[in-house]
Parts: sequence; structure tokens; C-alpha cells
Amino acid sequence: MVGVAYRGKIPLENIEVDFEVEPLERPQTIGFGVKKSIILQGNISDSEKVRLERAAAYCPVGQALTKGSIKIEDEIRWESGDVAVVPLTSEIDQSLYTRLAAVPSGSVHGRYLIDTKEYNGEGEMEHEGEVEVYVASNNLTRSSRWSFLAGHSSNGWVPPPFPFAQAAWTASTTATLDTLLPQSQATVGLVMDPAGGRGQSQGNAAAGKIGERNIRRIVGIAGSPQTNPVEAIGAALQMDPITAAYRGAGIVLDEITTIENI
Repeated sequence: MVGVAYRGKIPLENIEVDFEVEPLERPQTIGFGVKKSIILQGNISDSEKVRLERAAAYCPVGQALTKGSIKIEDEIRWESGDVAVVPLTSEIDQSLYTRLAAVPSGSVHGRYLIDTKEYNGEGEMEHEGEVEVYVASNNLTRSSRWSFLAGHSSNGWVPPPFPFAQAAWTASTTATLDTLLPQSQATVGLVMDPAGGRGQSQGNAAAGKIGERNIRRIVGIAGSPQTNPVEAIGAALQMDPITAAYRGAGIVLDEITTIENI
């Protein structure tokens, strides 16, 4: 959003974003929904607000979760050396549903650190800067809180948003497989097609254009197809909540954008 505002000469001074995450029943899996609230600070017109709302909806992470921009190919590699591409299945063992815990409710607050923008020698913005993120979630025994930095900055300083989101997807997939198929001893990795870069992403966001991204999810499995059948692995992969969000899109339940003139 900061990059789109800069390119479009929109006087955006600051941003704060809140997400409320809650369990949600989705076809074929345990899912989640999100209520989103955005506060934009600056002397922003109604038309500029619309442009920024579109940029938020069509950023790479937003597209992945709400527009179905991610095209997934699952490849299974067994310890035995066998390899298979997993087809999307419509038949899932119903007993799996009772073994997968509901997504816990939680909240995320993001605060833009405006002083972390980086400019080149000509005064042009090279990096949009960082966001301080606070996460709170309930689990089986207590509530938990985390804080971290993410954003666009010089290489090696903070993780960019899209790779950060895919790391979360990898962790979610691993946890789902460990819960449903503990004997599989699964490991998960992702291979992503090259994107067009930050400029292309900002252009897509500004124009409201979906930029499709092909991702191959490589799953290492113990044993062989005989001991850990591809059908069971495919069903478990399909039930992963973030996978379901990518394939089904539409996780946003409510969205409010507020402008604070300063």
C-alpha cells in the first residue's frame, strides 16, 4: 500500500491494520475467517481511499488468501524413492475431521514504522519500510503473544511479506500432516515460480489485477506408497486450513477502512 501511494502521489502518512481471526467451517476442512480493519492517516480523498483499498486487496498476500492467485501442485517424495504428483480429491475420509483441531481465535495488529523508508541518492524511495506486528492467539492451555518485524527493506534485514506468508503455510501444512498422519514423518518445502518483482506486484495492486503464482509443494514422507498411501496424504494436504484458504479464497468476513486526517 505504501508503494502504491508513493507511485500514485497519494499523501498517505501512516497505516495501522487489525485482523480478527475466528474459526469458520469450510467445505472439506477446518477453516478460518478474518475481519479486517484499516486506518489510513493523511489528507486522503475518497477516490484515493478506493485506490488504497484496492491495493490492499490485491497485494500478493491478499491475493493469495482472497483471490485464489496461488496455483498449487503437490509432489510427494517417499523415503523409498517413489515420487507422485497428488491430484485434488473430492473424496476425503470423514474420520479425519474429528482429528483436526479447530483454528484458534486470535488477533493481529500491524503498525507501520514510517521512519524505516529507504531512499536512494536521488531521493527516490527504494524500500517501503517495515511493519511491527503483534499477534495474540488462544491455544489449548493458555493465550500466547508474539511480536516481529516484516516488510520491504535492505536485503537481509527483515523478511518480505510474501515469503513470510509462505513460511506460515509450510508450518501449517507440516502441523496438519503431523496431526492427521503422524507416521508419515512429513517434511514440507516450497518451490515458487519467479515473480515480476516488487514493481510488478505494486502495478498489479494498483490496477486490481490478479498476478497468478505457481507454487510446487514438495512433501517428504517416510516409508513407501504402500505404507503411506498417496490418497491419505492428498486428503490430509487438502484439509490444511491455509491450503483451503488458497484454493477456496474469500476468507474476509468483514472489512472497514477509516481515514484519519492529519
